[in-house]
Amino acid sequence: MAGGTEEAFARALPLFQAMGQRITHVGDSGAGQVAKMANQVIVALSIGAVAEALALAKAAGVEPGKVRDAIRGGFAESRILELHGQRMVSGDFTPGGRVLTQIKDLKQAEELAEQSGIQLPALGLSLELFELLAEQGDGGLDHSALYRLFVK
Repeated sequence: MAGGTEEAFARALPLFQAMGQRITHVGDSGAGQVAKMANQVIVALSIGAVAEALALAKAAGVEPGKVRDAIRGGFAESRILELHGQRMVSGDFTPGGRVLTQIKDLKQAEELAEQSGIQLPALGLSLELFELLAEQGDGGLDHSALYRLFVK
């Protein structure tokens, strides 16, 4: 996700290619940051959806891992369900994307939404939930630990 003029992007492309495989020029300077924020909103909300769904299964007496397996491949399929859902089921919250980093990213997205004159209530709720998780002392865990808010 990169922003800048076409010329600047072309000059920087070899560096980007050394760092990653998928490189997308999304617009003028700053557009890459906006794309990153949009990505983080989707990641956070998706983690929340998977966490709540698996917690619901557990609270209703159904094995969350079996529910995850059952819904994979349908409309709920996603990388979040695949990877973070597995972390939730196994209880392994070894940090990849940390809760504190997710909070930082969501705050940036919330500020951009305010500056842009729009309200994103799901973003606000997601931020509150991740902040609550950090207040519990789980800020250093993987962001999939959001599941811990819903199960005891």
